[in-house]
Amino acid sequence: WRTHKSNFYPSLDGKITPGCINISPAWFQQGREVYGFSPDVSATLKGDVGRNITTSLQRSGILVSAALRVMHPDLYWAGIKTQVRLGEWATRHRLHDMTYHLKHWTSVFNVVLVICNCRSPPHRDPKCRPEAFDIMTTAGIYHLVIMDFMNLGIKFLYGSGSMLASSCHLVRHHMHVEEGNRIVTAWYM
Repeated sequence: WRTHKSNFYPSLDGKITPGCINISPAWFQQGREVYGFSPDVSATLKGDVGRNITTSLQRSGILVSAALRVMHPDLYWAGIKTQVRLGEWATRHRLHDMTYHLKHWTSVFNVVLVICNCRSPPHRDPKCRPEAFDIMTTAGIYHLVIMDFMNLGIKFLYGSGSMLASSCHLVRHHMHVEEGNRIVTAWYM
């Protein structure tokens, strides 16, 4: 659903390009699991532009990490340990680009999904670990949106500047938005 064109809506003023992209300093490429442990820097972060992206995400990375430290301290420390081990592995294998990005990546989450002007149908994220939290933030100018955690029977006002966390593996969630300019970041491990 994340990339199906029917879920994207145009920006009325042309300021936002609808779409979604994963950004990670050490990305485990889907479909490559059979080859063993072989993370790579996501394509978005490769080259000089990628260094600017990593820098621009630093403040957000610190905020979501601090939130996770309060909400789920054990998961926070597991994220720190994972980032350190990935950095040691990248250094040992002389993966300079990955080493650079891991040194400058401020989040304990190793991936951020940036979604622009996208409807979110009811879904779970089955590849996520059940005990892991995702943290979702939203920004932009749009009509009020409700985030519905369907199987919990909880609804949240999900206005610009909001931050929500849940086990997206366990919690079926969705939001309905049809117009405006909205950017969501979903931080996950």
